[in-house]
Amino acid sequence: MKKKDLLSLKYVNKFTISLFIFVLWVLFIDNNSWLFHKKLNKEIRKYEERKAFYQEEIKKQKQEFKDLQDPKKLEKYAREKLLMKKKGEDIFIIEKKAE
Repeated sequence: MKKKDLLSLKYVNKFTISLFIFVLWVLFIDNNSWLFHKKLNKEIRKYEERKAFYQEEIKKQKQEFKDLQDPKKLEKYAREKLLMKKKGEDIFIIEKKAE
């Protein structure tokens, strides 16, 4: 009986060592390791946030484009943002000093 017990322990140890090595390999060493997937998931989240930001910016730009179809709003935009003027007008730019 002692001989059978020793044999079974011998196989169990081989099995546990093999399992331990396999788990280490899958988690840390392999090209498709858990660490690599964790890094990729982090990048995916970052790009999804960027995507949401740019989609929101596209919506804002489309709304601004629709607003600029009105001639009065177009004139206001040109005067405020592009500093354009009508003939014979003078433009005064007032800058606030930082304290």
